[in-house]
Amino acid sequence: MTAKRVVLTGYEPWAHASENPTIELLERTRKRNIADVELITLRVPVETEKIEPLVDEALDEYEPDVWISLGLYPGLAVVGVERTAANVRDFPVADNVDAKPHDEPVFADGPFAYQATLPIKAIVKEMTERKIPAKISNSASTYLCNQIMYSTLHISQQKNLDTRVGFIHVPCSPAYVAAASYPEHEYPSMSIDLMELAVDAAITTATQREADIKAPPKGY
Repeated sequence: MTAKRVVLTGYEPWAHASENPTIELLERTRKRNIADVELITLRVPVETEKIEPLVDEALDEYEPDVWISLGLYPGLAVVGVERTAANVRDFPVADNVDAKPHDEPVFADGPFAYQATLPIKAIVKEMTERKIPAKISNSASTYLCNQIMYSTLHISQQKNLDTRVGFIHVPCSPAYVAAASYPEHEYPSMSIDLMELAVDAAITTATQREADIKAPPKGY
């Protein structure tokens, strides 16, 4: 079997929180040596203006079979596998260089939205069979996580690439919540070990199957 090339991205530390577990997940996934997978990991700056050029350059350089981006969703109780990326940047808080666009498109010439091209229901099924709490999420929000998902789907289509693209949100870690102040001290959390298994499930499912399963969504 020819190895599938997978790009996995995570965000650098966010100015509005003391941690982002996705960087540690990149490190852990590299060490897993997943069978029949050539893994490329990319750290993404928390800066809206750097996302498009990073995605554009990486797609040209690697032409991956699969692209999975990871992001932190504070307050999320389970792993969220995203269905939809919208053509909007509407930031509730500024990025790390104080950019805070409102009601602006990700791409002026892009469609209103894209759907993930990963087998998202099969991925969630594999996660839950591994005893990982997970769901389909129907919106990647309007912040940087949505922006990189939309950008990758849009640019890969413009380049006529067959790259299958998706985004996964993860909760806070227990260590972050334990040290947090009100109201974050009551946020739900998930161990990094469990998140690592979730990423493994996503990569193995995305590289081993093309068609998604037909099943009711686990989530709203």
